[in-house]
Amino acid sequence: MHYNKLGNTEFKVSQIGLGTEYLFHQPKEIVVKVIQEAVKSGINYFDILFSVQSYLKKLSNAIKGYRNKIIIAGHIGTKEVEGRARKTRSVKEAKESFLKLLSTLNIDYVDILMIQFVTLKEYDVIIKADDLLDLALLFKDQGKTKYIGMSTHDITVAMKVINNKDFSALMVPLNIANHTLKDRDNLLNKCSAKNFGLIAIKPFAGGKLLQKNRTVNFAKYQTAGLTLKKKVPSDISSLKCLNYVTSLPGVNMTLMGVKNIVELQENLKYFQTSKAEMNYETIIPTFAT
Repeated sequence: MHYNKLGNTEFKVSQIGLGTEYLFHQPKEIVVKVIQEAVKSGINYFDILFSVQSYLKKLSNAIKGYRNKIIIAGHIGTKEVEGRARKTRSVKEAKESFLKLLSTLNIDYVDILMIQFVTLKEYDVIIKADDLLDLALLFKDQGKTKYIGMSTHDITVAMKVINNKDFSALMVPLNIANHTLKDRDNLLNKCSAKNFGLIAIKPFAGGKLLQKNRTVNFAKYQTAGLTLKKKVPSDISSLKCLNYVTSLPGVNMTLMGVKNIVELQENLKYFQTSKAEMNYETIIPTFAT
């Protein structure tokens, strides 16, 4: 496993981290097996997306005994409604949800606290006094997080985040489908120049990039701003997608999602496969126009 410094933070993060969204509906046994196998493989960064009790209980079992070995990112911006996650911009609800996350996971703090799913319309509100950013800063002052980040599916919001001194990390979709996205290269170069913590999400565009030989529609939230209809090349693979994203300048870590141990093990072959076998150059033309 290769490790990179996450921007200006104190953390050295595994080149590939694990998102837990696709484990949401999985039974506890699978969740525990995937998380613990990931830790044994050298993955040290785990993104915990929702404050839903049943989901958190399974993750609590999975991380038990590993807290000092892993970096945990938690989120504010959703609440639990009838066992499902629903977006909220209520400071009160966000506070309650985050404290529930800590309690259910049986941890005292998360290493990074992400303000979740931020749109362009929401950004200026969230950073105002007494809104979600101030809540995150309060949690930081209380020792409940070490750093603050933001996740967004919008490249314009991403550009704003890296210019805000209160943020240390950014989560944004980066994949071969948004190869020509306006301002993407500018974002990558600025993150590199500023040594800002950049976490690439959706390396498979929500699985759309793995639908070989099929014409699929890529939504804006999967590409950080582009709406595309493309026939996916037959020679694409998850390893080529990972290689593409990890090769981008400024990217400190790529966050992948898996729903079982087979998918985890398949993607971990990235570290035993030569760059030549994962060459993505033949795929780029499909998404370059």
